Amino acid sequence: MYKARKFSNMMNTFSFSNYQSQILSLIGLMILSLISISSHALVANPGATCQGITGASQGSLTTTDYRNLMSDIGKYVTVAGNASGSIPLQVKITKDESSSGNVESAFEAFTNSNKTVINIKRKFPTVSDYTDITFEFRNSITLEPIFLNNVAFSAFDIDYSNNDSNKFYDYVKFSGVAASGEINSVQQTSTELNGNTSFITNYQQAGLFTGGSDGRAFNCTAKNLGTECQGSIQFPEAVKSVKVRYTNTGTLIRSSPTTQEVDISLDNYCYVPQYIFSGTVFDDNGGIPAGSANKDNADITSSNSVYTNKPKFFNGIYDLTASETGISGSTVQLANCSNTSTIYPTQSVTRTTSPLSVGEYQISIPKTTLANNTNLCLVESRTGTSYPIRTSNESKSVGFSATTYNYPNNDFGRVIAENAALVLRKAQYVNNCPSTILYTDPDLNRVGETDLRNGFSESANNGNALTPVQCIAYRITATNRANVPITNFVMQDKLRSKSDGAAVTSTLANPVASTTDYASNSVSIGNNGTVITNPFTINARSNRNFYFNTKYGTTVNAQ
Repeated sequence: MYKARKFSNMMNTFSFSNYQSQILSLIGLMILSLISISSHALVANPGATCQGITGASQGSLTTTDYRNLMSDIGKYVTVAGNASGSIPLQVKITKDESSSGNVESAFEAFTNSNKTVINIKRKFPTVSDYTDITFEFRNSITLEPIFLNNVAFSAFDIDYSNNDSNKFYDYVKFSGVAASGEINSVQQTSTELNGNTSFITNYQQAGLFTGGSDGRAFNCTAKNLGTECQGSIQFPEAVKSVKVRYTNTGTLIRSSPTTQEVDISLDNYCYVPQYIFSGTVFDDNGGIPAGSANKDNADITSSNSVYTNKPKFFNGIYDLTASETGISGSTVQLANCSNTSTIYPTQSVTRTTSPLSVGEYQISIPKTTLANNTNLCLVESRTGTSYPIRTSNESKSVGFSATTYNYPNNDFGRVIAENAALVLRKAQYVNNCPSTILYTDPDLNRVGETDLRNGFSESANNGNALTPVQCIAYRITATNRANVPITNFVMQDKLRSKSDGAAVTSTLANPVASTTDYASNSVSIGNNGTVITNPFTINARSNRNFYFNTKYGTTVNAQ
């Protein structure tokens, strides 16, 4: 608290030449005085420790943090701190005046003796007026309140007005909001700190004030940050906010206090680092409405198809620009990649101020839980029949690093059955079992063919009855509608058999369309069984045709 004083200028009434020795003696005394004053410079808050908190990181504000906070009053500011990024902290400072008559002379950050603090200077109209400064803490990753342990503050220049006609005793109260509710701070004491103070005490177990009227209370000069007028506190529980009230103890003779000031510093906070994994389980439909989805639509080129020009469809990437949305019903767990059944104890981060969107998940796990394991995966699963098809792997490696605490955008895509990537279409061509068939002849592969005897047609048999020993050739088209490749695709088609209820039994017949398409365990010529291809990759937004011929109704070799 600053109170202007008047000193007579002794030197202007003396001759330097006549009193040189006296002046040198005075300078010597001044140097000794300065040495004495420097011995009372600020001391560390005894409560600024993280003792007893296993695995905790310790932090405090930097000079830049103070300046950024004071330039953005009323807004959350991400603080750098000095904890190497292990405490994801944002702080918001707000102030509340008890009266519109409070005059704010200063509210700013300043640095003295390598210590940066917040200066609060006020002229209060009455003894009951006050200024409240509130520090609110939130997690910069989750944007939720963050509870910090061992939060410690110091206040400087807690003194009294030495004007007998206008006495004002500074009073600074620190209160915090813990999980249990509002709590008071605990004054911190040490020989170094309290042995040099002017009896800064814990007034009614609620706040700090100068020692009183015995004449030993110190009247501090402004912004010196000396221990004579320093008080320090710590909160006994983790808090998410702290309110600092600056007022007076009630000792006031006249109704108009002089300009008063104190300085506040946030000395310490502790936090057990949390690794946070987050993402969204989403409908990877690329903007195709569910009502327009069709599991049989293999058209990815025509202008009238909903699957044409859909680069965001089924690509495994959550894209809000394509109107993709989150879906509910999945569970995401943190696991060991080597054995995904080894699930780590996890805690879902529950938001209150900004609720999780549909499908969004957040997992928070303390650093101490992971020990030395760095092989971490996120595993997504769901029950029920909705959205049965994945567009991304069920397990994602998070690329864990011990010094990285935030792992966002671990998204998992799914689609409804009608939006499956693969569409299989089967067409038939009735033939007389010639020695050769040019399967890829455009005349046999006309789009929209309706006559099974003219070429491959997806139409039903329109009265063109088959007779035994005739042949039916098949074209199976595998279309990948997705924007990711389908790997290890194997096509299997079981030939008709009386034993399965068909009218006749069919066998594989010549001519062969390809000798490389079909696997060694595929049915052989002249036999009934299952046609099986070798594994293939079907590239994104492409298709592949498979051809084979069968004889309709004949004596077959047993298999």
